[in-house]
Amino acid sequence: MNSISVVIPNYNRADLIGETLETLLRQTRAPDELIVVDDGSTDDSVAEISRFGDRVRLIRQENAGPAKARNRGLAEATGEFIQFFDSDDLCSLNKLEVQSAALRRTGADFAYGPWVQARLEQGHARHPEPALQQSALPPGRPALSWFLRGWVIVFQCCLFRRSLLDRVGGYRTDLMPSEDSELLFRMLLAGARPVHTPESLVLYRLHDGSQISRGGMAEQRRAADWLKYCTIVSEAIAGAPGIVPRSDAEQWRWRLWDARQQYDVAFGASAGAPGGNALHDLPFRLKRLAKRWRAGLGRRTNGSSFPRPYGPGPLTAMQQDLIRAIGYEPILDRTARG
Repeated sequence: MNSISVVIPNYNRADLIGETLETLLRQTRAPDELIVVDDGSTDDSVAEISRFGDRVRLIRQENAGPAKARNRGLAEATGEFIQFFDSDDLCSLNKLEVQSAALRRTGADFAYGPWVQARLEQGHARHPEPALQQSALPPGRPALSWFLRGWVIVFQCCLFRRSLLDRVGGYRTDLMPSEDSELLFRMLLAGARPVHTPESLVLYRLHDGSQISRGGMAEQRRAADWLKYCTIVSEAIAGAPGIVPRSDAEQWRWRLWDARQQYDVAFGASAGAPGGNALHDLPFRLKRLAKRWRAGLGRRTNGSSFPRPYGPGPLTAMQQDLIRAIGYEPILDRTARG
């Protein structure tokens, strides 16, 4: 049986990480090792993690950000399958069993499954939107094409082959919070094959404290990071003309344009198009309007602004039972927002 390593970066999550670790230790297919890299916490995180004894391997480092923490954990991990997880989220108790079985059965490079945002309070899981990735990516396009047209997946929902990570390398440490998306891009550019596992579920916790990947970042810093990420992908696309079809490359050109617009707005500059050519700018602006129109239509028709590749849909009865098995009663509450 293939070994599984779970890698969790932690920074000042003493009030939440204990529940995350309990859920992972209760898996029907227990991880072979559970590694927490504490990224210089100043609260009681270390004491909370230490109470799990030798069931959890604790690595401490000076504060350097989640990407370096994950890379450190990955370097120490010995499993053939790698689960990156966040210190505040939860997953169904069958996640590792379902996804490791899917990887063995199909030979895919990574498994991905449904996830739902939820406020976890007083025994209730209040979720504001339909779950995402209820279905696999639509047929007709490879995963890389869907990615370049706007699709991503949060890594908590995935289980990766270590061989894939060895092939493409770890996280870039000069991006935050776009480091997950950039790593996913490199995986897909390298031809990584995904398999969808509808039987698993991740609860992406909404709470007043920011998620680790957003660690108090100002709007300007987020905009700068997003532009840098979009530029990195654009340069990689330009260097792989035989891999990325022209139609997909054109889709990403719009995303880069939009990132420049967001950057200009965040920094108070005039939002000009690349080169300042208004006529050149028009197709990009029309695409932005079309995207907003489709998002609004989705909210009115199925309660979700996410496009079709995200597979939005209501929680199934099976998924509600998975949430109850964790210890929460699922409640649809559209006012529960992050």
